[in-house]
Amino acid sequence: MSESHDPRVPPRRVVIIGGGITGLAAAYYLQRALPERSRVEVVVLEADAKPGGKLRTLHHAGFAVETGPDSFLTSKPAALVLCHDLGLDGELIAQRQPRGAYVLRRGRLIPIPAGMRLIHPTRRWQMLRSPLLSPAGRLRALAHPLTRRRRETGDESIGAYVQRRYGAEMLRVLGEPLLAGIHLADPWQLSLEATFPALHAAPGKRAPAGPRQPAAGLQHLQGSPFASLAGGMERLSGALMAELGSSVSTDTTVHEVIPAQGGYRLALQGNPSISGHYELPADAVLVTTPAAAAARLVRVVNPSLARLLESARATSSAVVTLGFRGPGHALPPGSGFLVPRGEDSRLLACTWSSNKFASRAPEGSVLVRGFVGGWRDAKILELEDDELLELLRGEMARLLGGVFAGDEPATIRHVARWPEGTPLYQVGHRQWLAKLAAAGKTTPGLWLAGAPYDGVGIPDCIHQARSAASEIVRYLG
Repeated sequence: MSESHDPRVPPRRVVIIGGGITGLAAAYYLQRALPERSRVEVVVLEADAKPGGKLRTLHHAGFAVETGPDSFLTSKPAALVLCHDLGLDGELIAQRQPRGAYVLRRGRLIPIPAGMRLIHPTRRWQMLRSPLLSPAGRLRALAHPLTRRRRETGDESIGAYVQRRYGAEMLRVLGEPLLAGIHLADPWQLSLEATFPALHAAPGKRAPAGPRQPAAGLQHLQGSPFASLAGGMERLSGALMAELGSSVSTDTTVHEVIPAQGGYRLALQGNPSISGHYELPADAVLVTTPAAAAARLVRVVNPSLARLLESARATSSAVVTLGFRGPGHALPPGSGFLVPRGEDSRLLACTWSSNKFASRAPEGSVLVRGFVGGWRDAKILELEDDELLELLRGEMARLLGGVFAGDEPATIRHVARWPEGTPLYQVGHRQWLAKLAAAGKTTPGLWLAGAPYDGVGIPDCIHQARSAASEIVRYLG
């Protein structure tokens, strides 16, 4: 890049729209990749008063309440690498033992059989002994090596895959709540190729158990499928903010991206300090918003791209949290439970946060998070917060009793709503991505990244952010 310091030549500018984990990570890696004397300004514009997106941790009375993701997969390295780069190795914590979970079946919590790798049973005796499925269902699930190979080579839905290989009962009891539950979506709509590519590429083979060996200093994470940060997941966005400083502008809404000579102009509203004319010129733009918002932003500059983005779908949900301060409160061993469709419950799942990670609740206290909404029960989101909190407490009282069934008021009562917060990767998602890439070629200097595209998890978003940062550096020359 040019190292000219001619004051008559303005610096080039990269604008990142959206200050969630994708936008913040992209800005961080951009600033690291740009030469010190490159005269390239990196700006992040965030509509909310606080950046970080879904990475929000509330601290109260010794509890650490996650309103969004509580952890990230260790089998995908991007998040661990970013934590290392930010000097957070010493703050990473592994999921506590025991790491098992349950499924709600006919009003009882039944342990998921040991040896399950995603949906694939690896210990036949454990599956045969488990009351999770009927005798016929267990035999059908274990007969998967005898199922005929799929003749078609294209994408298929999670529902079709699980039912074909493991049977309809396995789909209903485990496939839908475990695999499709991540996207809060109908398993018959979800793309197997996009959501679980290892299953699509190698049907019947065991899914990877996780990283073979953590980086130096991270051996304490060995064997843990999930990792978090001792201070909560917001610690990650906070560490990024400490690096980026004034590069991030909050309370700033971008209305649209407009083509301009040699680049783009961004029409803004909210924070006039970054642009006296409420327009900001940019040499390159990275859009990290949800797909619907991205469609509105690019409709002028690239109508074809906007139409494709408008076809994307997302589901809505809420996270309902209750915490009771000890001493003497306890939960069953394990990290929580899943709720299959057809059970007498409006919950989708429940995480026992005080079991899952250390430092989430005071000693002897309990903290639980219930998940509601999604494709199964969109109307539940019409309930008031108090109604959702009482629903969760009632479910916990029915299943576990204890403090939930008593009169003790909860120390923690919180509801986080995420309207259209989870992208739906429909069958054919990879083909949709290819169309996006083709349409985007007509607007060089404009990129898309984030959960709607190539993975909804934190490591996926960080990986996309780093890739976009590398492409922008190459584009700038």
